[in-house]
Amino acid sequence: MPVATERQVAANRANAKRSTGPKTAAGKRRSSGNAFRHGLSGPLPDDVRTMAAIDAIARAVIGSADAAVVGADEQKEATAFAQSQMELRRICGVRGGLLEALIPSDLDPKELRRLAALDRYERLARTKSRRAKRLLDKLMHLQK
Repeated sequence: MPVATERQVAANRANAKRSTGPKTAAGKRRSSGNAFRHGLSGPLPDDVRTMAAIDAIARAVIGSADAAVVGADEQKEATAFAQSQMELRRICGVRGGLLEALIPSDLDPKELRRLAALDRYERLARTKSRRAKRLLDKLMHLQK
């Protein structure tokens, strides 16, 4: 593997000093909102309805288990699984809205990129779901 020369290191450092992001207040404000375009990068809403849905899913997941078997770890993993399911539901809602807004005769590449970007959020939510389900299954199996 080639080692960078002193000249290359100096050039890299000079470039890094120039590329530090927006300088103006307007630019900083605009770039700070990039991650919140559709709200999927933030946590689930902390409202009563969402929390009730998460609780209902978690209870349904561990509901078939013996009440004496269900401990704090099982409850935690069931809640993590339920949250990932709610995230998937939220992603599907955003995707549905974007698909409804698309007009086939006037496909905007920017809108198509937004639609494709949802895959990243969906993959993350599915990974969380699989991980929580695997841990929950392991915990429930150990308790038997």
